Amino acid sequence: MEVDVECIEIPQSDVKERRRFLVKLIEDTVRDLLQSVDKNETPKILFDDGRNSGWSSNSSSSMFSESEGSGTSSSGSREKTLKFTANKCRQRFALIMRVLEHVHGNLVNNLDNSESDFYSTRRSFFYTLKNEDIKRFVKREQQVEWAINQVTMMLECGPWEIGFYTTSKGLVAGDLSLHLNDGRCVNYEQRNCLLVPDVVANVTRIRTSADFVLVVEKDSVFQKLLHDELPASSNCILVTGKGYPDVPTRMLVNLLSEKVRLPVYALVDANPYGFEIMCVYRFGTLNNSGYRKHLLCSEMRWLGVHQEDLSLYNIPRVRLTKGDYKKIGELMDRSYVDSDFSKHLMEMKQGKAEIESVQQPKKRFLADFYIPEKIRLKKYC
Repeated sequence: MEVDVECIEIPQSDVKERRRFLVKLIEDTVRDLLQSVDKNETPKILFDDGRNSGWSSNSSSSMFSESEGSGTSSSGSREKTLKFTANKCRQRFALIMRVLEHVHGNLVNNLDNSESDFYSTRRSFFYTLKNEDIKRFVKREQQVEWAINQVTMMLECGPWEIGFYTTSKGLVAGDLSLHLNDGRCVNYEQRNCLLVPDVVANVTRIRTSADFVLVVEKDSVFQKLLHDELPASSNCILVTGKGYPDVPTRMLVNLLSEKVRLPVYALVDANPYGFEIMCVYRFGTLNNSGYRKHLLCSEMRWLGVHQEDLSLYNIPRVRLTKGDYKKIGELMDRSYVDSDFSKHLMEMKQGKAEIESVQQPKKRFLADFYIPEKIRLKKYC
C-alpha cells in the first residue's frame, strides 16, 4: 500500500538582520533611558504585559506586584511602568537592565549566525547572576524567568531569538523527521519515542506520512498508547508534554498544525486541570504573550475525556476538591471559554476521572476503539 509522504520546507527568516534589529531596539531603549537621566527626569521602562482584558487575573502568576504606573493600552493590554526612583521597582529595573546587557552582548557576538555559544538555559543564566554583584536581587530562579519574559515582551520576540531556550521534556513518536538548520535530522519512529528538540525554531524541513496528531496529557498514557502501537495502527504522531507543556512541545504542535496542516486532537483527564492543559495548547498563556503566535494551536480539538464518555462507559467519578471547584471558577472567567466549553465545565462538577480509567473495559480499548471511534464520529469540540 502506497503511503503519501508530506515534505514541508519551513521558511527561515534572515537571522543576521533580525539580530541587528533587536540590537538596535535595545540600544534605542538604553539611549532613551540615558537621555532621561541627562534631562534630570526619572528613568522608566514602558511596555505592554500582553494581558488581554478578557483573561482572568488568575491566569498568570507574577513574581512581583504591579507598579503604580500601570494603565491600559488601546489594544486591551496593560501598559506597565517601571520607575527607577520607586523603591519597589528598583530591583526589577536593575534585573531587566542586566538581562538587556546580556542579550545585547550575545546578539552582537553572534551576528554572523554562529550558534555555538548563542544559546543558554535560563537556569544557567540564573547561576551566572548568582556570582555577580546583582546576586542580592536574585533570590530565586523565578525572578530571572520573570525578567526574561519582560524583555521578550519589550522586544516582541521569542526567548530563542535572544539566546534563551527551555530544555524540552516533551516526547514524540510516529512517522516524522525534523531537519534542523545545523544539518542534523531527528527521525522519530512509530514504535519508539524521542525528545522534542530544544529549539524548534531551528526546524527547516518536516517530513511525515501521518494522518493526524494526538496530544496526550500524561507520560503514563503516552507510554501505554505507544506500547499498544497507536502511532502505527492509526498512522498518527503521538505527543506528550508530560503535564503542562513547555515551549518546545507547544511550538512543535503549532508547526504540525500550521505548516503541515495535520488535524490535532487532545486527550486529557476529565478534570479542570486537564481542561486547562488542553487550553494551554489551544489558546496560550499570559506568560508567553510576547510570542504566543508561535505556540498556539487554535485548530486543536478536545477529543476527551468528556463527561458523556464517563456516563457512556459507566466509569466511576471521583468527587471534586475545593481546589477543583476554584479552578473551574477561574476557567469560566477566561475569554476563550464559550457556551460549549462552559457547559462541559459545569458538567464537570458531577465528578472527575483520569484517562487511565477509560482503559478498563479491555487492555487496548483506548488505542483500538475509543480514540479512532471518537475521531471517526467527530465526537470532539
